[in-house]
Amino acid sequence: MTTSIFDLSGETAVVLGGTGVLGGGMAAALAAAGAKVAVVGRSEERGMARVKQIEAAGGTAIFQSADALDTASLTEARDAIIAKLGSVSILVAAAGGNRPDATLPPGSDFCKLSRDGWNGVFELNLVGGALLPAQV
Repeated sequence: MTTSIFDLSGETAVVLGGTGVLGGGMAAALAAAGAKVAVVGRSEERGMARVKQIEAAGGTAIFQSADALDTASLTEARDAIIAKLGSVSILVAAAGGNRPDATLPPGSDFCKLSRDGWNGVFELNLVGGALLPAQV
């Protein structure tokens, strides 16, 4: 833990996408600074691995399953997190990524990208990050 100007003791952080590489790194850094952290994502296996890593380093963390694009799922996650960790003071919207139907091999024609693939990536990376703040 830290005693510097970056001390987050007493704070509660929610990291949506905390099961991923970037979100997981942010969750670990917040915990190292003293915050209690809710690792939120779809993969319980990856989420619990991140929680164990945080706890092994002396931090406090829980895993909460939720889908960044499902408002009901986010509402349930919010309620469970507040019940376990208290009110939320830090929110990180790190859910995002790509989809196989929105990926083209090198040299492919970008104009042949499916609209469904494009829309799915847009929703995950933009809309998903906007739904969680409305719940907290």
